[in-house]
Amino acid sequence: MSLSPDELQNELTRLQHLVDRRDAVLSAMAEVSRLLSLHLDPLEEAPRMLELIGRALEVSRAYIFVNGENEAGERTISQCAEWSAPGFPPQIDNPDLQDMPYEAAGYSRWETLLSQNQLLYGIVADFPVDEHELLVKQDIQSLIVAPIFVHDTWWGFMGFDDCTTSHIWEPVEAETLRSLAVMFGVALHNQQIQQQILNSQHEMLRELSTPLLPIADEIMVLPLIGTIDRQRAAQVMETLLEGVARYQATLVIVDITGVAMVDTQVAQTLIQAARAVKLLGARVMLTGIKPQIAQTLVHLDVDLSDIDMQGSLKSGIAAALQTMQKG
Repeated sequence: MSLSPDELQNELTRLQHLVDRRDAVLSAMAEVSRLLSLHLDPLEEAPRMLELIGRALEVSRAYIFVNGENEAGERTISQCAEWSAPGFPPQIDNPDLQDMPYEAAGYSRWETLLSQNQLLYGIVADFPVDEHELLVKQDIQSLIVAPIFVHDTWWGFMGFDDCTTSHIWEPVEAETLRSLAVMFGVALHNQQIQQQILNSQHEMLRELSTPLLPIADEIMVLPLIGTIDRQRAAQVMETLLEGVARYQATLVIVDITGVAMVDTQVAQTLIQAARAVKLLGARVMLTGIKPQIAQTLVHLDVDLSDIDMQGSLKSGIAAALQTMQKG
């Protein structure tokens, strides 16, 4: 059966729209891949990512939900990112979509399917009655959601809404959503790995910045180098107390030869450390006091009576060993 000129034109227009839509989706996916590869935190890029795909697929809303757990131990969902097309009210501030228990809210079917890495899609009118109320409030007529897995852990889900028609989701839309959810899960996993590396590096630097070195039975040396700020002062205190307790030290030599400047904060740190160590049955010896630092301590009128003094680390170690031999 041949088509009339009008029917032929309509079919050509439809096919051209499909081609244009496919090209838009491919372009959007390429840009999403670029964004996720450039930025450490995928959630910061999520709104832009959702907008790119949402516009390409011509959906009403695109969104991401993250799983959680409430005080009762129930698995919950909370919306954490969204894009809404013009004319469709955003739901990102909807309190009903925050900390919502799957089972108690009537969405145990979603929990089962998504946790098994399956897509969930369809016309809302065909969904179980328990699921209708919340979806109808958002004017959703049709939706599709895909689970987000971070490595082997179900993290949450990503979805699209159609608020205009009872949309039958096409394979290209399902494949796009599935691919996007996988890309986002990989980006979250990479973020976790990068954070673990940063934490390891931070811990390594922390240990290097406050190394506690045993030099003899019950004697330890803590050489300090650089600037002592509030955070590092706390590290000094923590390192001293842990070291004294772990090694049962009776004397800790704190060498400040490499400390560029001693101000009130540094002086107070030394005093507090000496007093804390004394409570554990040990004492602190301070070495490496340069002439300008000695003048600073005098001007600050700091009471260092709880701390033994030696001019250099070498003389401090010698004095400590001599005291130990006499003991």
